[in-house]
Amino acid sequence: MRMNARTIGSLALLVMSAVTCTPKEATQSPSNDQSETISLSQTGDSSESNDGLQLSGHIPDKLNSILWVQSSSEYQMVATQSYALAHVLLDRGLADDSWTAAVEQTGDYASLPPAIIVDVDETVLDNSALQARFEHAGTYWDEGIWRDWVQEMKATAVPGALEFLQYAKSKGVLVFYVTNRSHEFEQATWTNLANLGFPLSDQVDSLLTQGEQANWGSDKTTRRAFLAEQYRIPLLVGDDANDFVSGTRNAGLESRTDTLDRYQDYWGEKWIVIPNPIYGGWETTLYGADYSLTDEQIVNIKFALMDTCD
Repeated sequence: MRMNARTIGSLALLVMSAVTCTPKEATQSPSNDQSETISLSQTGDSSESNDGLQLSGHIPDKLNSILWVQSSSEYQMVATQSYALAHVLLDRGLADDSWTAAVEQTGDYASLPPAIIVDVDETVLDNSALQARFEHAGTYWDEGIWRDWVQEMKATAVPGALEFLQYAKSKGVLVFYVTNRSHEFEQATWTNLANLGFPLSDQVDSLLTQGEQANWGSDKTTRRAFLAEQYRIPLLVGDDANDFVSGTRNAGLESRTDTLDRYQDYWGEKWIVIPNPIYGGWETTLYGADYSLTDEQIVNIKFALMDTCD
């Protein structure tokens, strides 16, 4: 939903109020090795601000990225232009039967019917409101909040996504949604997509969830390979490297970069990336996907990784 200036101003004031009313501040202190760290300090005995924002032990470092997605025209512009490019590339791919975007696709696929593969979260469905709920709860992740969100089916369409996928359907292209939502959420996810008008096939299973088949894990390679056996894949659309190629989940930063660099010819030609500044493999790679770390430890790692060109 596009916000007017008054709405954006009110939202900004609400966020500022939440921050300034919270008795917590970030301070810098030198460690034994003289590197800088971020630490949390709190006064008083309350872990909750007046508006209910839970902040105890949590650094709300995603405020800007959530608000950028929710309120900025720039996000609307870049997502829309990404899908505008997808229109052009799909037409190009349909005109060339040797064209495939799936690195798993081999052999004689020229005569196969065309289909495109898209991710769901932050590619076609906008879950920034869920991320805002996490921030208000004072956490990066909460399974209960996630489950409630999925069952509410309130995710909205990413700008440009609905129009593009409806266009693909009009060209006779099947759309497959390959998501790492678990199989137990398939019906709720299907309904959320359908309620927004996204094309879903009543002839084949067009929503491929994690765990739906025994070998369909969090790495999406097996699901892309499964589809590539039956369809020619002229285009992939996603917000994370795992939506395009294997070897990027929980990989080191250098390894992840090297893997993606090998496929530079696919960028903006066969692969369309939708911006997601809130979360994803790009972020977890920074701290080695070590989910045992505290928020403070994660922020310290991020702080140390910033390049100041000194």
